[in-house]
Amino acid sequence: MAHSNKKTEKIILTGLMTAMVAAATIAIVIPLPFTNGYIHLGDCMVFLSILILGWKYGAAAAGTGSAMADLALGFAHWAPWTLLIKGGMALVAGLILTKTAGNKRRLVIACAGIIAAWLLFNLAVRGIVRYEAAHNAAALISAAEVAENSSLMEFLAVIQTQLMTAALLIPLFLIALSVFIKKTKMNLISAEQVVAMAGGGLWMVFGYYIAGGLIYGNFAVSAFSVPANILQFVAGFALASLAASALYKTPAKKFFAGSLSVPREDNK
Repeated sequence: MAHSNKKTEKIILTGLMTAMVAAATIAIVIPLPFTNGYIHLGDCMVFLSILILGWKYGAAAAGTGSAMADLALGFAHWAPWTLLIKGGMALVAGLILTKTAGNKRRLVIACAGIIAAWLLFNLAVRGIVRYEAAHNAAALISAAEVAENSSLMEFLAVIQTQLMTAALLIPLFLIALSVFIKKTKMNLISAEQVVAMAGGGLWMVFGYYIAGGLIYGNFAVSAFSVPANILQFVAGFALASLAASALYKTPAKKFFAGSLSVPREDNK
């Protein structure tokens, strides 16, 4: 009977988090001109759904809620991709949390893997943009809505700078925040959660880059939206961290998913 009640509670919470993911996504919408997509604050609820529901139910809430928002906002062509990308985002973050909980060696390996993948992704994207600028400038001029090749070069220089800055700062931020949490034993979030949300964010940025390239047939144009997607996941990460810390000080802490709740005793 207790098991049945627990499962019912989980299903109800999943429905609630699905609605909250959709609502947070719809609340603030900033259109992206290059891929006819948009950025939003829904990632905050995506990350929070992982902490509350765990990776299985969290993935269902994140993917379904985000896809529902696409349909409601008129971005139906993105909905199937969003279902996979946001569901995968929660799945990746949740699995990292599960596998690294209380295991410093796995945490270090996960952190190193995320940093390496992040740097390789940025190098690959920058290489694709440079190649397309040299061999298919007309398509990039049209997509960037600039008048001539010199303006395109200036535009691409800004994009390249943004990508390089993200490639350097995000790994440094990830390492610095993880070390700070461990040393200060701060009552906010754990190092495992920092690494997990960074992994989920990387999956999201990578997923939308691939989806945009496939939908519009140009992976260089899809790269133009990468900096905005990075900003979206970082904002979602920060807001989810604050929300989780605040909720854990209330009776709502009982809803957090077992060993994934924050802060864990072994981090105090």
